[in-house]
Amino acid sequence: MISIRRQLTRRLLATTLGLLALGLAALLAVASYAVVHQFDIALRTKALVISTVARVTADTVQVEFTDHFLQGFEDRNPRDYFQIWLTDGTVLARSESLGGAQLPHLLGSFAAPRYFLLTLPNGRPGRAIGYVFKGKPVHGVTRHVDLELVVASDRDDLDDTLLQLAGLAAACGLLLLGATFWAVPRVLRRGLEPLDRLGEQAARIDAGSLAARFPIDDLPEELRPIARRLNHLLARLEQSFERERRFSADLAHELRTPIAELRTLAECALKWPESREAATDAEVLAIARHMESLTASMLALARGQLGQLAGLAEPVDLAPLLHEIWRSFAPRAEARRLQVQFTLASARVSTDPALLRSILANLFDNAVSYAPDAGEISLTLQNLGSRVVLSVANSACTLEKADLAKLFDPFWRKEEARTGGQHVGLGLSLARTFAMALGWTLTATLDVQGRLVFSLSGETMPA
Repeated sequence: MISIRRQLTRRLLATTLGLLALGLAALLAVASYAVVHQFDIALRTKALVISTVARVTADTVQVEFTDHFLQGFEDRNPRDYFQIWLTDGTVLARSESLGGAQLPHLLGSFAAPRYFLLTLPNGRPGRAIGYVFKGKPVHGVTRHVDLELVVASDRDDLDDTLLQLAGLAAACGLLLLGATFWAVPRVLRRGLEPLDRLGEQAARIDAGSLAARFPIDDLPEELRPIARRLNHLLARLEQSFERERRFSADLAHELRTPIAELRTLAECALKWPESREAATDAEVLAIARHMESLTASMLALARGQLGQLAGLAEPVDLAPLLHEIWRSFAPRAEARRLQVQFTLASARVSTDPALLRSILANLFDNAVSYAPDAGEISLTLQNLGSRVVLSVANSACTLEKADLAKLFDPFWRKEEARTGGQHVGLGLSLARTFAMALGWTLTATLDVQGRLVFSLSGETMPA
């Protein structure tokens, strides 16, 4: 399982330890350079002291220096060595501490002397400086003589110091390593507490607590967009569950009446078989047909929501089809004194005629059933080139904008608009489901005149 906490811990530890290692390495390098530099300064100082005792006379060069001049050149425990040459390689002077040994003849200039490592005559490691310098003229001598000098010193103390620095760096590294492994997980745990709280709150949400919302103000800025999205999702889920509960209640209500009627008829037939009327069977058949229609509508809705409504596309001329379907609703419209107005453009589409007929029949039936007596119905067909829009508008005195979102819910009917059991509230739900199956859109609005307008939109056939 992928863990953000584990990944962040690993990456932070790796990054922190890498930076600590680089920092300690840089600090060790700077400290080591400073120690070596101080050792080289001391080495150069000894070489300068020896250089000052080399004097140039009229016919020779004299070096007035003994091993007892400086403490490091003593014979009992020698740590320093020197050797001076003429430019032709002749040894001019050497420290007694050298014995019969020779120092390496590695030289630089006086301004830029050469430093190098070597093994001293006593077998110990050492560091040396070598350069060419000019002897000091005395007694009015004007000639200058180049001399070559190499001074070496035991670097045992230098190595000990460098080793101590390395040990100190290693100890600091171990301490920082332990501190990092202790601190990073705790810092991460504290930093991820808002995320943990968000996860715990999400884990406590179930179908009975969809009204809960995540607090936004107390969350870090990075988590607020997630919390907002989750709140929006909870709001949609709450609405969906509410629709499901309302749907279940409405379905039970719609089935309760015909089932009660069937039970009553069956009990009466069993109790008084001699008084059974012929109309009873017709009433039972009507109830069965009503329940069959309700069940078929429910199955169509379920298939549409699962995307299992497959239609066969055929060329359809919309204007003649609208007139044909309306003829079956015209007598009801005349009986209620409804004024009907047609404004139909020529339009041709490729769609499934059966599903389209069902959509239009439901829209026409809704308009005729719920328009007030002596109201108005307007049928408008617009050809917009690539799309066609059919509008069915009717007077709707009792509807409000808040009702528009519920119009396509199964079994929803505004209380004042009930029609004595002739409608169960599935027509518009089926119409929208069939429209979606065709790739069309069906929407409902209230225009400025307060009329309810259903707009059905789809693509026209290519020319």
